[in-house]
Amino acid sequence: MSDKLDKLIGGRYLVVRLLRQTHLCETFIAQDTQLPGNPLCVVKQLKPQSSEEFVLKTAQRLFDNEANVLYKLGSHAQIPRLLAHLQVGDQFYLVQEFIQGKDLSQEEIIPDNQQLWTEEKVRSFLLDVLKILAFVHKNNVIHRDIKPSNLIRRDDGKIVLIDFGAVKEITNMTLTEGQTNIDQTVVVGTPGYMPREQHLGKPRFNSDIYALGMTAINGITGFHPDQLPRDDETENIIWRDRAPQCSSQLADIIDKMVCANSSVKRYQNANEVLLALENPKPEDKTQKTSKKAVTSANTNPQKRTWKFWLGIIVTPIFIGAVIFSPRIWRAIQALNYYTEGNSLIQEGNAAVEKEKSNQKYEGAIIAFEKAIRIKPNFVQAWTNKGFAEGKLVRPLDKFASCAQATNVAPDFAEAWNCRGLARFDLQQYEAAMREYEQAIAVDPNFYRAWYNKGQAYLTMGQYQEAITATRRVLAIEPDYFWAWTQICQALYELEEYQDAQAHCQESLAINPQHQTTIDLLEKIDVKLQ
Repeated sequence: MSDKLDKLIGGRYLVVRLLRQTHLCETFIAQDTQLPGNPLCVVKQLKPQSSEEFVLKTAQRLFDNEANVLYKLGSHAQIPRLLAHLQVGDQFYLVQEFIQGKDLSQEEIIPDNQQLWTEEKVRSFLLDVLKILAFVHKNNVIHRDIKPSNLIRRDDGKIVLIDFGAVKEITNMTLTEGQTNIDQTVVVGTPGYMPREQHLGKPRFNSDIYALGMTAINGITGFHPDQLPRDDETENIIWRDRAPQCSSQLADIIDKMVCANSSVKRYQNANEVLLALENPKPEDKTQKTSKKAVTSANTNPQKRTWKFWLGIIVTPIFIGAVIFSPRIWRAIQALNYYTEGNSLIQEGNAAVEKEKSNQKYEGAIIAFEKAIRIKPNFVQAWTNKGFAEGKLVRPLDKFASCAQATNVAPDFAEAWNCRGLARFDLQQYEAAMREYEQAIAVDPNFYRAWYNKGQAYLTMGQYQEAITATRRVLAIEPDYFWAWTQICQALYELEEYQDAQAHCQESLAINPQHQTTIDLLEKIDVKLQ
């Protein structure tokens, strides 16, 4: 990634900074050096994972087809224009209009201050995005990845729809060397926001309606869709109790948008939802009338007793407590559950009996889940839940929790490290390496990620690379005895016994009781005899 900074792509686009990175795609902010004023643009590099000729030719064909679609969609004022598409060697690049603004996940969805969306804001949001979708679907395109991070609110308040899933599909299609048939049903989308038919590789136009409805629920409740319960029979998400500010009219519309087990029962297109929003059914006024009658009966000025004046004094205090105390109380509750989870992990680590340890780890997971239910964006709780699941040898669960943590906070290095450890436990060593590298990109001084990267190299038999990575640990944390031992192990495998001995001795100088190092040193002494 860093080798592209300050360099030209295609002889024209000067990379300024990295915007987003995955192992399949890198997105940069760049300057167009061939236009007056060197305006900013977004350059997206798609990275096929195979250099096989057939795969690259197929990727080129798909890339050209999808670029033509994006050129056409860019005529809409709320979809970034595709400025160019080019191939440099075996790498493919899309150059798109730069949108000034922030994606919804950065400051609007589940913000730290817990200011949930009002009904008015949800309606405005839905109307804005549905009009974009109506245009997209009219052009026979399914977005396939609508979620908060793919919706940017411009400085003028309008929403812009970015990152069409078809481009991701091109990259996913080119993963396997030796392929002779490209699978056309690669699943593209984000768990929690995509419906059942999309999971099965059969997206429909109203799959986008489902994802948009889930995004609205995310904003109005403050909960990620995966954190909300579902009805056992219908599989529909249960959310109304967490959005008291939402009217039954709007809730009914959203429920129809996110109908889970039948796309037929869902709105079929964006125009149907627009019609429902713009022409709401009349509400039952009986309840409002009865409330008005009660109010009128109790406002006789001649009957204002001491109770009335006491109410005048006490009511503002009571209202203030209702408004402010729940928020503070919920934050305290979440922190208490998080602290409880951490304590249970420590008790599990200290327990001698495995059964007792496992009970403590299970208890920790429950405590972290309680914290997350209160504060879904509690990234540390997500991460430590993953570590507890790792203690119970559940690497898939561990990865899922830590992936959720990186979704909530992409700049939290510990979560990327946790993802790497889960990959390592699944024996996906190269994938683990990419996760560790992401942690290091977030925090170059995060020494545990350097150590884990070295461990992955060691496991793959790349001993010199293991030594190089692990030495970075010692440059940051010289007293981390595990690093001295890991270098000792790599040198032992390279049959450099004298140097290995010296490193093991350094480790024991820091921790004389470390049995793994003692055993390794004994093996080295045998070789040196």
